[in-house]
Amino acid sequence: MDEKLAEARARLLKLSEAAEADGEPLRWFEELYAGANRDSEEIPWAKMEANPKMVEWIAQRPEITGRALVVGCGLGDDAEWLSAAGFDVTAFDLSQSSIDWCRERFPDSSVNYCVGDLLEPEDAWSEAFDLVIEIHILQAIPDSIRDAAASNLPKFLNDGGHLFCIGRLLTERIPDEPSPPWPLSRVWLNGRFQMLKQLSFSSFVNEDTPTIDRYVAAWSRSPQTQR
Repeated sequence: MDEKLAEARARLLKLSEAAEADGEPLRWFEELYAGANRDSEEIPWAKMEANPKMVEWIAQRPEITGRALVVGCGLGDDAEWLSAAGFDVTAFDLSQSSIDWCRERFPDSSVNYCVGDLLEPEDAWSEAFDLVIEIHILQAIPDSIRDAAASNLPKFLNDGGHLFCIGRLLTERIPDEPSPPWPLSRVWLNGRFQMLKQLSFSSFVNEDTPTIDRYVAAWSRSPQTQR
């Protein structure tokens, strides 16, 4: 981990610990984005490009089209790629500063960027999307409220809709480091999305973090799925 990234992560952990102590466990997202002063290097997960695993998965499935929802859109790169690929995209984040940043980066974008809360989503999003993207969001939510957050993801899918997720995978070799993020187990994920049909689940590592296992997984909602 380079020095700048290590410093950014240290700030994240400090903000997270203070927010948790104050009983506002997700407050640190806004504090992190607001305090970055439009410097993307202050956001540890900001790569300034669409996630390559997402790009690869969608490129291999041209039959998936329509409306897409990006959960926790960050600085907007995944949302913009989806829009360029032909999707009608809604992208939300808990942080107002994150959304303002997206709109500044992409002033002519057709993406509907908006502030939203996965714990209290918009009623209009219920069963409204053909594709839902969740990348590195559940792993950043404390255990005390993670179940409630995860349970809302399937509710966004229309009949035949797809849910695509990436995150840290709980394995025996998880490094000893402070959280967030919290690695998630395959058993936990399957339990949260048991009403959906699992299409794929695989693990991988990034070259820059070879000791951290991650998962890429997809589910779909069949017309017979009961809510």
